[in-house]
Amino acid sequence: MANAHPPAAFLDAVRPLRAAFPEAPSPYRLPLTTNTFGDAEIAAALEALVRGPMTLGPRVAAFEAAFAAAHDAPDAVFCNSGSSANLLAMAVLARPQGPDAGPALQPGDEVVVPAVTWSTTLWPVAQVGCVPVLADVDPATLNVTVASIERALSPRTRAVFLAHILGNPAPIQEIADLCRQRGLILVEDVCESLDADVDGKRCGTFGRMGTFSFYFSHHICTVEGGMVVCQDAADGDRLRIQRAHGWTRNLPAPSKAAWESRYPDVDPRFLFVDSGYNLRPTDLQAAIGLVQLERRHAFLASRRRAAARWMAARDRHPAVFLPMRVAPGSSHFALPLVLQPGLHRAELAAFLERHGVENRPLVAGNLARQPALQHVTHRIAGPLVGADVVHDRAMYVGIHPGLAEADIEYLCEVLDRFAAAALAGTGAGDAHAPGPGLGVWAVAT
Repeated sequence: MANAHPPAAFLDAVRPLRAAFPEAPSPYRLPLTTNTFGDAEIAAALEALVRGPMTLGPRVAAFEAAFAAAHDAPDAVFCNSGSSANLLAMAVLARPQGPDAGPALQPGDEVVVPAVTWSTTLWPVAQVGCVPVLADVDPATLNVTVASIERALSPRTRAVFLAHILGNPAPIQEIADLCRQRGLILVEDVCESLDADVDGKRCGTFGRMGTFSFYFSHHICTVEGGMVVCQDAADGDRLRIQRAHGWTRNLPAPSKAAWESRYPDVDPRFLFVDSGYNLRPTDLQAAIGLVQLERRHAFLASRRRAAARWMAARDRHPAVFLPMRVAPGSSHFALPLVLQPGLHRAELAAFLERHGVENRPLVAGNLARQPALQHVTHRIAGPLVGADVVHDRAMYVGIHPGLAEADIEYLCEVLDRFAAAALAGTGAGDAHAPGPGLGVWAVAT
């Protein structure tokens, strides 16, 4: 039951339904992402619905074990989203580290985070009472650097919570070395960078914990879902306790028995040993995840094929697009487009929209400029020059496994046309007429 291959009866039930009820087409010529679910994912979900269990059960355990094995990690803990994975990682550090040990993070401690990342890399730091310290990024990689982290350190710094942005690994080995030298905890947010590696070592395994997301547009999808990979069995236990109300129910048998022996007067069915949340996933999500995990290598090959072509198309216009530095082990979540000074992101966005290319700002831009930061105690580590470049002049186009050869060539032509208009000084906003084969796309906002 808990595997990536649903029975033939469920596959036979799904195929005619998918043929009779096809998915609605996107209004975009190149959507940000597409549905990667095949017959097997839907059949696996159907089997979970029909046969049960639907709540956290054996499929979750199997998915965790398979994911940990894929990362050569001792343990992995599945939860209901990547944002929850980040919250769990910070919550574990902010709780007692053992029966006679205090928290690794105390209220008021500082945690270095990138100025350019998704908001829920930063919020969990504040939610456990710590102070996020925003470090600048290199706009050519989109990631923090050793130097920007060093500038952010203070006597109150206890941890670094970095993110690998858009599939491109940060200089993680050097940052891990810095953290060891300074006695800092390192946690990696890999929500946008599943299967990215540095010299064969997976991102998410360089620090104490690594967090992942399985949202619809990400490298694999469980509709919503997240995972925390950890290097220590005790962290795995703490993550499971925090995930489910502070409850011991889903702990490995030896750990569960150890807790129960300490509190013989409490019914072991409802034994709560810490505060916690309800961030549990379902067996239905895990059933889908098991199938997607098996397909991830093919997904990654497709992403890398498209990324190579699109990066070449972008990089042949260095007067328009900032040259980017992409690590060999990138898993290419998206194609970043960072404009040179004097060019306007709004014009690029409008040009892409007119040609049916869905696009987004580059994650949350410079988080220090987001209005929510006025409600969060934080510190900014010096001028965020690189983050401002990203905020003002960067955006991205989605890369996904469903891109056909014609799709890949289409964006190359669109980028060429935008660059030509920008260099001609006509302004991309005046370049209304599509070129041969581009067509005109009226798209919903």
